[in-house]
Amino acid sequence: MKFVEKPNFPSGNITAAAVSSEAEDVISALQSAKIAVVPVESNPELPTGIASHADLQILHLGGNSVLTASCSKKSIEMLEIMGFDIKRTENELDFSYPEDCLINAEIIGRNIIVNPDIIDRKILEFAEENNYNIIGVKQGYAKCSVLAVCEDAVITADPGIAKILQQKEIEVLKIKEGGIYLRGYDTGFIGGCGGMVEEKILGTSGSLKSIKDYENIKDFLRNRNIYAENLGGKTLRDIGGILPLCEE
Repeated sequence: MKFVEKPNFPSGNITAAAVSSEAEDVISALQSAKIAVVPVESNPELPTGIASHADLQILHLGGNSVLTASCSKKSIEMLEIMGFDIKRTENELDFSYPEDCLINAEIIGRNIIVNPDIIDRKILEFAEENNYNIIGVKQGYAKCSVLAVCEDAVITADPGIAKILQQKEIEVLKIKEGGIYLRGYDTGFIGGCGGMVEEKILGTSGSLKSIKDYENIKDFLRNRNIYAENLGGKTLRDIGGILPLCEE
């Protein structure tokens, strides 16, 4: 089995991904494409709407290395069978912010976008040991807030993150907030609505056409020869992302 070497960015077609166990339509679409799925189970210590979100429980560090936070035994066992080296956070996830987003970090290129004041220490140690640059932001849900489409281009509705990334010479499409379904919340985050399922294909958990910035997003992707493939229904939903783990 070949692991995705660069977190979030496969170099070919993916063969395995981690996804919320509650995103049944997305799981079905991935499995129909012969992509194995590690279903992330609902964690009773997290709020209902985000309890099974993959981006709160699993952080792919590249290659066969993953960091997990309060991940279920079933998910851990599946990752181990696939050959992953499992690292665990020092602390457990908890219901209240910021204890619910201990590993909510976005790795793009040699950068890790994260709130360094609340993140689990294991991420900071990983960054130091592997020469990653920490891009500090105030948003605790850093990965939720950022949809990375390549190593130097992201989509976000968070103005603070957008400003900081632009200063770091990362191209940003700033979109309007709202329009993303997340059970129990006014809106979800764009980063929880998909992930790269091929080098140039972004898999989404619903139709991008359902949000106001669809045309801007379509152009932003097309300028990089990236195309979106809807793996869900008509409404774009925050499911905690599609985390690519293995590839052809």
